[in-house]
Amino acid sequence: YYFELSVRRDGFSGLAEGNKFGTFGGASLMWNISREPFVAGIDDIISDMRLKASYGRVGNMSGIGSYASLFLYSSGVYGAAPTWTFSQAGNPDLKWEASDKYDVGFSFGILNDRVQADLNWYYNDVNDLILNVPQAPSKGIPGNTVPANIGSMYNTGFEFTLTTYNISKPNFTWNTNFNFSTLKNEVTALAPGVTNLLGYTSTLELTNRTVVGLPIGNIWAVETRGVDPTTGRRIFVNAAGKEVLYSHENASKWTYRDGTGVAPVISLATDGKAVGSPLPKFYGGLDNNLTYKGFDLNLGLTYALGFYVYNGSKAGLRDQRWWNNSVEVYETAWKESGDITNIPKPVFNDNVSNGSAMPITDNVEKGDYVKVRTISAGYVFKNIPGNTGIE
Repeated sequence: YYFELSVRRDGFSGLAEGNKFGTFGGASLMWNISREPFVAGIDDIISDMRLKASYGRVGNMSGIGSYASLFLYSSGVYGAAPTWTFSQAGNPDLKWEASDKYDVGFSFGILNDRVQADLNWYYNDVNDLILNVPQAPSKGIPGNTVPANIGSMYNTGFEFTLTTYNISKPNFTWNTNFNFSTLKNEVTALAPGVTNLLGYTSTLELTNRTVVGLPIGNIWAVETRGVDPTTGRRIFVNAAGKEVLYSHENASKWTYRDGTGVAPVISLATDGKAVGSPLPKFYGGLDNNLTYKGFDLNLGLTYALGFYVYNGSKAGLRDQRWWNNSVEVYETAWKESGDITNIPKPVFNDNVSNGSAMPITDNVEKGDYVKVRTISAGYVFKNIPGNTGIE
């Protein structure tokens, strides 16, 4: 039986007096079942088996800058006149962001540890989350935001690791390590009066919102359903679920697809919705290591599944203002009645149909990937020829 306890006290000089220090720590337990008498009869198969659990409270200050608690002013020159301007609204009430972490795990080894596995469940409750809180422009605060410990969220899931020693010969070895993790993230609270936090791409496109009950930074867009084959106009879906067509060249730009007349203007504020999380539901990696005499080879793969990205480049490359278009606009845009395509009829100055004016679901894409993280090969020289001068 194993028990471990730790306590630490951390300080950050960027916080105001009274909040500079935080006390954190944790405790862990482990039971080595393979040492128990009732396992003795099968120890030739099960070489190791352990149950473990832990709790820890961890502090974090990576969410703010070194002077976020201070009110700052900047000097400058306007012509020949010296100036003194308000440049940052600080928050002297800022304190440590903290996480309460719970873990329960089970690990085992079989066949003399040639196969080792580790399964863990985790729950991470993030308290006093530090984020920039939007402020009314009328307050005159630089950047219209103030950092604050405004809310909380949690991460939970399972982690599985499998290590196998496939071949263990004097001149040839091969081992594999595979890991698989799940992640569920949910925002549980924001500051009083704050219904959402907005995220922009280079301060241009509003593509992400953080709201209570959804993952942090959820992609926010207006639903679209391709292009109407008869008119070549983009099909938008309003908050009521009705299909609306957009035409940049007509006086009545927004009309119902069913022909019932002019429709209210579609906007992100009234018709946008959460369409996908940028956080992967599953992620992990696979590593293979091989050696043959003096040679070694390593191949490492990583993967992430179940998340979405907003392809703002697609909107720009299809924008019909004085911008260059991608070749697909020339090749596949709607040209005549009956065309089946996802690029509407090109109309000069149209920056709405393809998502430049507001994010649309046509530009939201799955981000799933599997990629090579590392690939390497080498050779170990054990006897270097004397005439090289290398020892």
